[in-house]
Amino acid sequence: MSSKNSKLLVTDLRIVIGPQISGFFEGMDGRDYAITGSKVSGGFSFFYDVTNPAVITKIDSIQVDARTVNDVKASPDGRYAVLSREGATNRRDGLVILDMADPTNPVIASFYDEGITGGVHNMFAGDNYLYALANGDKYVIIDMADIYDPKYVSEYNHPDSRLHDVWVADGLAYSSEWGTGVVVVDVGNGRWGGSPDNPVFVTSYATPSGATHATFPYYQESTGKTYLFLGDEDMNRRGLAWAGYPESMGSYQSRFDPLTGTGGIPLVTRGYIQIIDFTDPENAEMVARYEVPEFGTHNLWVEDDKLYQAYYEGGLRVVDVSGELMGNLYTQGREISVFKSASPTGYTRNATMVWGAQPHKGHIFFSDTNSGLWSVKLLPKQRPVS
Repeated sequence: MSSKNSKLLVTDLRIVIGPQISGFFEGMDGRDYAITGSKVSGGFSFFYDVTNPAVITKIDSIQVDARTVNDVKASPDGRYAVLSREGATNRRDGLVILDMADPTNPVIASFYDEGITGGVHNMFAGDNYLYALANGDKYVIIDMADIYDPKYVSEYNHPDSRLHDVWVADGLAYSSEWGTGVVVVDVGNGRWGGSPDNPVFVTSYATPSGATHATFPYYQESTGKTYLFLGDEDMNRRGLAWAGYPESMGSYQSRFDPLTGTGGIPLVTRGYIQIIDFTDPENAEMVARYEVPEFGTHNLWVEDDKLYQAYYEGGLRVVDVSGELMGNLYTQGREISVFKSASPTGYTRNATMVWGAQPHKGHIFFSDTNSGLWSVKLLPKQRPVS
């Protein structure tokens, strides 16, 4: 662990076989839960009670027909959860919807693949609608009023573009579309005449890096500004010292084998967070960035003027994003804390690879693709000893 102004205290770690992807939510019973997917566990998803973050307790698992369950989401009201599928034997993939009325005993409610051809890599779950990617071409909007009989509503496919991720806030869908940047669509905001059954294009904003992988919109109360935090993803670092290994995707393919000395090669990444002033959508402007030069970004979360950044081998990083943002936040002393989650018993031993992070009720939960599900707590800032 390394820290800046504040320390992160480890409250628990749950080691799980294979890279993990996590979602956290409050169940209908008032307790707190986490779901993890997996890349190399034969289509398994795992369910945990995290009400006591110091004692993460596995409560159930579900196996579906998939090579990879890359994304897991729960609706804000805790009514349903959804598992994405990639590499299903029928090649239609789609997704699996779970009834979470009893969070300790999730039940498969339905399978859905209408309008979806190819793998579902990412989803966004609202109480009433689910947004699911279809093979990186488009996202499909699904009516979730009856989770046992979900209904196709509409879809949006931006021309000549590939997408990786979609996030919805205040009736606007923000899809992260690599070289196209972020594409903003009215799916219910109404200002541009859009609705779930009639998505209307609003605007797009391309970044210099051309690798927009995730977008998080954030309204800052202190300034009245709306910022978009756009995260890159570049899995094979090149052209820098400590550049990419020839087989740097190896940590997703095989464990280290002590008999042959092969496998378990750590990933090396690059990329950074680009911050857009989106207060006036018609005149969006890039104003700041958060760039740690040695590592690359993955998923992110912004809440209460803090950026919770999964920075792959750079670990979990908590950054102050209060006030007007400009320049490179990394060089401005805005990092609150940094945590490296390397584990000697990890899938790739002693290798940090933080996938995603989310604050929840005073703790920070995050998944590391090598070592599993972690919970940490940000301690109050301590005065230096004089």
